[in-house]
This record gives sequence, structure tokens and C-alpha cells, in this order.
Amino acid sequence: MINITTKEQLEEFIWENNNKIVVLYFGAEWCEPCKKLKDRLNSDEAKSIMPNLVVGHLNINSEENESLNEIYEIYKISSIPVQIFVSLKGTQIIEKKRIIGYDWINFTMTYDSMSTK
Repeated sequence: MINITTKEQLEEFIWENNNKIVVLYFGAEWCEPCKKLKDRLNSDEAKSIMPNLVVGHLNINSEENESLNEIYEIYKISSIPVQIFVSLKGTQIIEKKRIIGYDWINFTMTYDSMSTK
């Protein structure tokens, strides 16, 4: 999991990992479901069953919150946790799937469906 604090870092993260399944994970330290999801995503189990997954973490508690506000607006973040599967189409970043809340089964099923394409 990579911590992302600026729009430039976000774009670089997506471009550098275009050959993998990229997830943008929006969460906060004070959010219990966010903590559970973050722990699960960092677990050995997750790394084993989703080896082609890369996660960019955007922390709404971040001190660089001003620079993240534009990202929150672009991705229309109104609640957390949110996981957004993205990919590149030409030079555009495309949202493939959005999961709101902590739903591990939905997350792994989405990964599986994207990894078979």
C-alpha cells in the first residue's frame, strides 16, 4: 500500500502500475471500518490471493489535506471507506468499479473479475 498525498503522486502511481490492478483506497485513521479494511489489504492473505493488486491510500486525515481536496472532488468522495478500481484508457484515468464501505467479498470478487480480463 502506497500513501498518496498529492494529485501528481496519484497520477504517477496509476501510470507506473498500469499493468496491475490499481485501487484507490480512501480512508481515515478514526474510522473503524477503514482500519479493518487497511489491515486486511496489508495482510499476507490479501497479498497471496491478489498478487497483481496495488493500492494507493489517500488518508483524509493527512496534513496535506489541502492538496487532496481536489482529488476528493474529482472522485466525488462523500463517505469512507471507499475503494475505487481504476485503469488507463489512452491517457484518461477510468473508474472501473466503486465499493463504498467495508465489503471484503465484493472487493475480492471485483479483483477476480478484473484479473481474468
